[in-house]
Amino acid sequence: MNSVVRLVALGVGAYFLFLLATFPATFVSAALEERSADLSLNGVSGTVFSGQAAQVVYQDLDLGTLHWQLRPSRLLLGRLEYRLQLDNPANAGHLTAGRTLTGRTYISDMDLEVLPGRLVNHYSPFPLNSSGTMRLVFETLSPGDDYSGEVAGRVIWRDAAILEPVSLVLGKLKMAVSTRDGQLVGQFTDSGDFGVSGEVALSPINEYRVDLLLRPRSAIDADIEVVLEQFSQRQANGDYRIDLSGQF
Repeated sequence: MNSVVRLVALGVGAYFLFLLATFPATFVSAALEERSADLSLNGVSGTVFSGQAAQVVYQDLDLGTLHWQLRPSRLLLGRLEYRLQLDNPANAGHLTAGRTLTGRTYISDMDLEVLPGRLVNHYSPFPLNSSGTMRLVFETLSPGDDYSGEVAGRVIWRDAAILEPVSLVLGKLKMAVSTRDGQLVGQFTDSGDFGVSGEVALSPINEYRVDLLLRPRSAIDADIEVVLEQFSQRQANGDYRIDLSGQF
């Protein structure tokens, strides 16, 4: 009897893999777009098992070409998991995304190179233009809709600079990212040419909080000093504290 059960299970598993290998990807992409108004997949080809989208747009950001490959071994653990590859001059890299039997969606093993305009300029609460290169390295990135999920990673901004509304060279910035008390939190520790420390936080309803301390490592230009004094409070020891909050 046990042999029969095993054979039936293997047969069912093989049939399921066959369906995944031949099921058109367009059916799934249409369902994903219905569930997320911010997501658009264009030029979809291939199957649910392996395929690509010629263009992925999320929250008005063109992320370029997306390739996916199912990881069949994860089905044995009750997970539907994919390896994803993004190919775009402005954002390139890979990540793993999946869904458990309980309906929990997760992202892990992310390593992306991103131009800062993809994040800083696009999501800034005030007009901003920046330059440099960002690397997003996350072991886990599954915050959930209420930001109570697990997030563990870091953002490294090399050659960081603000171009507008003021020219400001920041150097190399490092930020550890996690969730805390229902917020997505990024924490700086003595980073960059301005010795940036402190944290920025974002809530599920786009409420933001900025609490940073700038400790310039060298003398700064008079023009930059004027701008800093507009957005920060000068401390007795010469540091600058930025304390902002609001919603966008």
